[in-house]
Amino acid sequence: MTLPAHNVADLFRHAAQATPDAIALRFPRGTGAEAGWDELTFAELDAESDRLARGFVREGLTGMRVLLAVRPGPGFYATSFGLLRAGATPVFLDPGMDRRMMLQCVERLGPDALIGIPPAVIARSVLRKTFRSVRKTITAGRFGLGGPTLVQCRRLGFDPTTPLPSVSEDDDAVLVFTSGSTGRPKAVALPHRTMIARVRQIRELVGLRPGDTVVETLLVYTVLELCMGCSVVVPPMDVAKPAAVDPAAVLGTIERFEPRLVSASPIVWQRLARHALDIGAHPHGVEMLLTTAAPIPVDLHRRLRSVFGDHVELLTPYGATEAMPVAMIGTGAILAETGMRTAEGEGVCVGTVAKGMELAILEVSDDPVVDEDAMVRLPTGRTGEIVVRGGGVSPTYVQDADANARSKIPATTPGRDAWHRMGDLGRLDGSGRLWFSGRVGHRLRTADGMVPAVDVEGVFNAHEAVFRSGLVGVGAPGQEVPVLCVELEAGLEATDALKDDILGMADGTRWEGLVQRVLFHPGFPVDTRHNSKIRREDLKEWVASRPG
Repeated sequence: MTLPAHNVADLFRHAAQATPDAIALRFPRGTGAEAGWDELTFAELDAESDRLARGFVREGLTGMRVLLAVRPGPGFYATSFGLLRAGATPVFLDPGMDRRMMLQCVERLGPDALIGIPPAVIARSVLRKTFRSVRKTITAGRFGLGGPTLVQCRRLGFDPTTPLPSVSEDDDAVLVFTSGSTGRPKAVALPHRTMIARVRQIRELVGLRPGDTVVETLLVYTVLELCMGCSVVVPPMDVAKPAAVDPAAVLGTIERFEPRLVSASPIVWQRLARHALDIGAHPHGVEMLLTTAAPIPVDLHRRLRSVFGDHVELLTPYGATEAMPVAMIGTGAILAETGMRTAEGEGVCVGTVAKGMELAILEVSDDPVVDEDAMVRLPTGRTGEIVVRGGGVSPTYVQDADANARSKIPATTPGRDAWHRMGDLGRLDGSGRLWFSGRVGHRLRTADGMVPAVDVEGVFNAHEAVFRSGLVGVGAPGQEVPVLCVELEAGLEATDALKDDILGMADGTRWEGLVQRVLFHPGFPVDTRHNSKIRREDLKEWVASRPG
């Protein structure tokens, strides 16, 4: 199906015109298992977005960067599509982000306007330095606090004579922030052409069809799925705290709506699989599962098939806020071959490169690469730094010259896109599949050379007692000594015998003898967005503080 569009909101309009009476969005009224549901059809969400768009035009938001501080729900999506149609650029902040870090992001970006719940609008009045760039405020509440409300904007939008502006595909659609799990969050510009390319690529890669029901816990994907014509159900949970999810509530949502696809972060899948197996639940109708953000153990693939059936694929797309989707693999290939190679220390296979993406492996460097001609490419089979370019890649960070210098490599051929440095280690095998070996910044630099952390961890993660492991280096670069941190499965006790047994997993692999010291950790520090990425800098500090 061709999707002619210059504005992301055009894709949603296309879906709404095709199936106006179908449910576009189901959203819970609470976070518990007994929560009721708010529903909007495609026609209702499309009409509400139109009214808000015309109101936003009347309020002068066209061309502005608008910080969106509205609680997740149907109104959030109507407001988002309304801003896109009004020629404004919504700025999305991660609801799980540390408050101090969030305020730093706002101050650094300098948005022009704010649409927010009353506490956010009040914060703007109190924290004048942080919000000094904001010159227009709209309150998502009953009463305006120094400006109009969303309800008033909606009323203005009933005037059909208000024209909507034309939008170029090169205009920024949205601004989103990286998670900050490997450094300070950075504002990523996603033009309309990039967002449209992502819709097309994800639809083709995953195989989603208009009318498919999707249970979605990763709200970053919801806008894309709505543009595909999918019916999206958000389960009862606090999306800012996935590790605190009630697995019974998510499972109940899946059993009630029988979606074709369920999407969640690794920690949600871990909890849901345990709960479903404990109670003997086997939901019907699910064909695909999806997870992102961090590598997952092979055993989780097995457990999820025990819950949903042997026909179900857990898809693990590889990408980042700046570039997605880059590659993808599923349960079948992992259980048949690549999972065994992960346990032998070869890294995590993330699949074949997605259509529309170009990928290269470069010699590892911590320095900027001035342009494409300066790239030092490595041959097949060699581990190096992953760089990509293509339709789904963000062209730039916003107001961050240092990040652009470090992460973007300008093309030397006129008309070609810049390369994006993923900040990850990996290699291509003889079949053209990509193998992920961890972050460039997390590599160990030992006296014997570079050690990619994820490759080594795969060996020890295969032990049945290990929930997850993290390899960190102690000492100066070039002389680092590997230390393996281990978080055990719940209820298990750390013993010297278990430590020796875990160390024995490396026998016969390329990493035999590398690790001499194991430390058991009560619970790894993880990122705020997915509660799944290990905060290795914090883990390294913890190791350094240990005796000996």
